[in-house]
Amino acid sequence: MPSVAGILLALSVLSSLAAGLFGITPLIAGLFQLVAGAILWLKVPIGVRRVSLVLLVGGIAIFFMATEPPSLVTAISKNQQMIAMLAAIGLLRYSPRLKTAETIPQGPRAIWQTLFGLHWLASVINISSLLIFSDRLAEKNGHLKWFQGMMLSRGFSMAALWSPFFVAMGVALTYAPGADYRQMMLWGLPFSQVLLAGMICHVIRKYPDEVEAFRGYSFRLSTLIVPAGLAFGVIVLHQLFPRLSILTIITLLAPCYPLLANREHRPGVLLKRFVLEDLARMGPEVVLFASAGVLGSGLSVLVAGRFFNLTGTINPLLFICAGLALILIAASLGVHPVVGVTIVAGIASGIPLPADLLALSFLFGWGLGVLINPISGVHILLSGRYGYPGTNAWRLNVPFVVTAYILACGWFGIYWLLLGQ
Repeated sequence: MPSVAGILLALSVLSSLAAGLFGITPLIAGLFQLVAGAILWLKVPIGVRRVSLVLLVGGIAIFFMATEPPSLVTAISKNQQMIAMLAAIGLLRYSPRLKTAETIPQGPRAIWQTLFGLHWLASVINISSLLIFSDRLAEKNGHLKWFQGMMLSRGFSMAALWSPFFVAMGVALTYAPGADYRQMMLWGLPFSQVLLAGMICHVIRKYPDEVEAFRGYSFRLSTLIVPAGLAFGVIVLHQLFPRLSILTIITLLAPCYPLLANREHRPGVLLKRFVLEDLARMGPEVVLFASAGVLGSGLSVLVAGRFFNLTGTINPLLFICAGLALILIAASLGVHPVVGVTIVAGIASGIPLPADLLALSFLFGWGLGVLINPISGVHILLSGRYGYPGTNAWRLNVPFVVTAYILACGWFGIYWLLLGQ
């Protein structure tokens, strides 16, 4: 049965592309994903199932509270593009392996090389890059020390602040309609680089012994050509076909490189393995995002029905900063960032907000929320595979996340001033 779910998810990707390219109803893709989620339900961790049920029941309850009639089509297809994009970029894990340099850097130089290398590679191949770097840095017993895990999780998560190939971008564009991904990259990229550099400088001063003992990952500069090329391709296609959504473009473009460049497997063999094995393991993401879509649709209907209205009662910049705080607080309690984003977006639909700035706050909420969430996918991976004490993630990252939050609010303020508000 899991293989059937994988086939359904593959069909949902094709249906989502057809909806984006040719205008057919997105309901078809949403239904494929809904059935796939139902098939994979029992294989989803119980914690994710509980959260998904709460979101689903909450969304349905809100539908009955709202004065406007609910749209089942919207509820089912709300996050179909995001799930399709997540499935498509999964193929990037089959990109050709990195060619590493012979020398292994150590000390401060290793910190700089490893974190920025991971950050930029992760901007395209996502979680696969974390596995590649963690495998190299792990001790002989296969475990990561707390310092190694902390550094890798931070370098990786900061890519979510700007990368179009992170699911965070799909979430932001879905829940902040009208946002321009180029503005999000323009403002998220420099902030992430300064934040990452500042964090490294602080760590070098605070943990001198751990830094001196740190053996990093050295790789050739040429390996950054692919990430840069894919990002450039997304921008060019969006300029040539402005009517296409950025999610559709990424879903279309992301699989091209691994299918064409992987020399170990023919494209057909690779696709078969990916559909029947990899997509069949997407149960947690499918049920979580599908149920979040129901809640998001319900909240939008509730606000549209004027059940409550915050227009004119709160400063938009203050609301965005408060919304980011809510996402981070919820994440620190173990709530997935998409849940916080869904709630904030539902309330925000009743307030005239700059879409780009709202979407940027969602990106920041995702990237920082992953760090402070002890049961996020990143920490579960590092804990389960490499023995990293994920339960210490909150204690290790709270000072960093709080500092980043304050700086982010200042960054939003600069954006707000430049808008002339």
